[in-house]
Amino acid sequence: MPTLSVVVPFYNVAPYFPELLESLAAQHLDDIEVVLVDDGSSDSSPQIASSWVAKDERFSLVTQPNRGLSAARNAGAEQATGTYLAFADSDDVVPPTAYRALVDSLESTGSDFASGDVRRLNSEGTHRHPRYADVFAAARRRTHITRDHDLILDRMIWNKVFRRSFWDLHRLAFSLAQYEDAPVTVRAHIEAQAVDVVGQVVYHWRIREAGEPSITQRLYEPDNIAARMRMMVDTGDILREHAPGLLPAYERDMCLGDLRIAMLAMLENTDAAMATALDLGRGFLGRVDERVLEALPAANRHRLALLLTGKSDELREDLRADGQ
Repeated sequence: MPTLSVVVPFYNVAPYFPELLESLAAQHLDDIEVVLVDDGSSDSSPQIASSWVAKDERFSLVTQPNRGLSAARNAGAEQATGTYLAFADSDDVVPPTAYRALVDSLESTGSDFASGDVRRLNSEGTHRHPRYADVFAAARRRTHITRDHDLILDRMIWNKVFRRSFWDLHRLAFSLAQYEDAPVTVRAHIEAQAVDVVGQVVYHWRIREAGEPSITQRLYEPDNIAARMRMMVDTGDILREHAPGLLPAYERDMCLGDLRIAMLAMLENTDAAMATALDLGRGFLGRVDERVLEALPAANRHRLALLLTGKSDELREDLRADGQ
């Protein structure tokens, strides 16, 4: 049984795939298995994966028709046999000491999973992601989201190592077609007895500069916004059922973050094109605690009120007047 299993779904990512695989092979934690899941790729990615399986016995390959990232991750997790479980996206890079640091922390503390800091990656190098600057500013051992509300921002799957017994006990699995991380990671934060935050960068999150853009780079497309709003609603429902005390922190983040992105997308799309996204966004916004809204900056409160009441033209005018 390997110490750590790393699940890597891939789909048409040949320009970036080798760098990710090289970074996994170079991990200072030698006792790993890497489960590659081909989600119906039509480029040379399967050949790249097969070459690694042939030369490194720690790598294995699962193939399936294109079913999406959630299904591919679940399929890989089913095949994984390690004591610990991690997920990496096929276009990113994992620093060489990352998994050693995360596993060592869990071995020391007995926590259910460990998270680490993130950097954005492009052809010019890496740079700090402002969203995570405060969350990972200091290491914490055996903390919990109910005591450390900043962890509500820690909603990505790939900067973590999970104890496999914890993953299985709570039957964690991915379900959304896009933006699938948040419901799983937020539920994991809630269910955990304790969580470690390690004091180092454990993941390089790529900004694609060639080939097909990632979902997070197709920011204002109507279907993309609808998927983001669906994630926002589903994650909110999990908090409402299992940890309502965390809702104010989450709702504030959504009002200043995802709902703001949805409003900016209205500058590039019609209401008809964004009908699904707007319905989901307004449904969520209508349930936000008034005290959360009252604590927002005045400009944000005004725009959210316009969004909620369907005054789209006024909202667009306000955003343009502010140089958005």
